[in-house]
Amino acid sequence: MDHTTNTNLVITAVVLVWLLSRQLTERPLREKSPIGLVLVVIGAVETAGYATSRPLSGHDAGMLAASLAVGVLLAAVRAFTVRLSLKGDTVMRQGNLATAALWIAGLGQHFLIDTTVAAGLGAVTVLLYFGVVLLAQQQVLAARARGGALAR
Repeated sequence: MDHTTNTNLVITAVVLVWLLSRQLTERPLREKSPIGLVLVVIGAVETAGYATSRPLSGHDAGMLAASLAVGVLLAAVRAFTVRLSLKGDTVMRQGNLATAALWIAGLGQHFLIDTTVAAGLGAVTVLLYFGVVLLAQQQVLAARARGGALAR
């Protein structure tokens, strides 16, 4: 492993721990959260930098797209493991062990693409992955809240 890959893996671990701690803690549900968008932008910049120095093949791009699609599907499922409740006028959200397990499974499937694509692509695109799936989960949670799927 080179220095960049090691750095990306450390960043991945830090972001995963941070995301899981936020997912498993009861917190207000915000209609829009900038975190996902920030991760998408940073991840897109990293991915573009990688693709500039190592052009991606059609297979590489297809596998990355497939990983993102699977991640979005898992995010939609994961959103249904999150408990929504009301505290006063505030919609609260809190994930559970199934939420955490689906985060880890999604990240695992994303890193599996490294077995079939250009070296290090999974690690380079992980922040993009986190951002895309976080935005997808947020959309499903917001739709659930608007639809009245709140625990009493």
